Amino acid sequence: METHFERICPLSESDLEKVHTKTVDILTNTGMLVGSERARKVFQEHGLRVDGRTVFFTEKVIEEAVKRAPECFTILARNPKNNLQVGGDSFAFGPTGIAPFFMESNGVQRPAVKADCINFLKLVQSSDLIAFNRQVVLASEVPQEGNHFWHLLGEIKYTDKPCQIYDENSLQLVCMAFGITPEKMKEDARKGVHYALGGINPVSPLFLTADQSDLVILLAEYGVPFVIAAMPVAGMSAPCTLPGVLITQNCENLGMLVLSQLINPGAPVIYGTIGTITHMKTGSAPIGAPETRLLERASAQIARFYRLPSRGDCGLTDSLDADFQAGAESALQFYNTVSCGINLLPGIGELGSWLHASLEKFVLDCEIAGYVMRMIRPLEFTEENMAVDLIKKVGPSGSYIGEMHTFQHFRDEFYEPAVFQRTVYDKWELDGRKELKEMAGAKAQELLKQYEKPDIDPGLEKDLEKFVEERLGIVVSG
Repeated sequence: METHFERICPLSESDLEKVHTKTVDILTNTGMLVGSERARKVFQEHGLRVDGRTVFFTEKVIEEAVKRAPECFTILARNPKNNLQVGGDSFAFGPTGIAPFFMESNGVQRPAVKADCINFLKLVQSSDLIAFNRQVVLASEVPQEGNHFWHLLGEIKYTDKPCQIYDENSLQLVCMAFGITPEKMKEDARKGVHYALGGINPVSPLFLTADQSDLVILLAEYGVPFVIAAMPVAGMSAPCTLPGVLITQNCENLGMLVLSQLINPGAPVIYGTIGTITHMKTGSAPIGAPETRLLERASAQIARFYRLPSRGDCGLTDSLDADFQAGAESALQFYNTVSCGINLLPGIGELGSWLHASLEKFVLDCEIAGYVMRMIRPLEFTEENMAVDLIKKVGPSGSYIGEMHTFQHFRDEFYEPAVFQRTVYDKWELDGRKELKEMAGAKAQELLKQYEKPDIDPGLEKDLEKFVEERLGIVVSG
């Protein structure tokens, strides 16, 4: 969905130039630690100085990489109706990711299991507000090294929305699902059409591990768009001052951008905007803090400065319950990130600083998403919508409730919440004075019962399951 309102811009042009200049200074003179020998060799072959495991960049290489990266591109889904446009003024919501715990409705946490993963995939498919897949929880019964790969099979079987690529095996699985070869994937990427989405996680400050370095190379080679999910934490893995966090984050984003463009000029990269702060009393990294919202605003502006698409989050909270704190922090972030112009916004269903996922929170976050999408939808000043003739007809002290114009337009003009309450006390009491979280849980169960599996060729599904079983050594069919 596109928006047409003025962006929140906390940084001046001078501030943006300072961030860029200081970033170049650090990458040139301090460099980044790169764990992969293969990646260091790529840097070296393109004329960059490598000392041990430290790579030193140049201003020219950085600026050339920024110019080569595309501003907009398309990620295909198995169902073309769900193809995802990334960049420009577009934005898209997605689920939270990789929570180890599932939060029961009674507030009891437990390790997530495969059934939880499948339930969240069904909710992703069932919601028109969710545009792409993400692994919401980690299934405790699946071996850690194959957890993402197993989940990708579920993304393909239970949804027809854009999915995630985590490694070479999952890249091959995606190719099978689309009926293409890896070479076809490369060829289409050169035309701005891409299959699936990836993610890279630098370790702040200024370190890219060997496996993540090699993953950058793989994704860039095949033209798979990937998010650079740097998360510097103010006061712990970055300076405690917010400008220092922004510069640290920018170094990590641009360092990975350079590697991708050296591998494949024009490879799509998504700028990460997810830095946060340290809670000095506990050592935790609160994601619902107001400083985190400010970092999002500034980071989104830096991404636009480089003409790069961006990824943030939505619906994040530090609360362990779907309570007032969760609602307030989530709503503030939803509107903040959309207003900032961040393109990819996972996070729906999150609780407890990314450690928990909740069915109730998933439904409630979708409700907030619906509100936000209505709030930012541009007004259309057509003759029909301005209704001047109707205003003249009804005249002073009249009523519009019985007019045909009202019946023709109110369903599209007024957002009708799925679970948020708009009732009177007597009816609320008659219905048992149900709390919102209880109603959200009931809505989640209703959606799961109504879930319809998208079309997939039975022979292809068996081939995909066999491919995963052979590589993981576990039974996944059924």
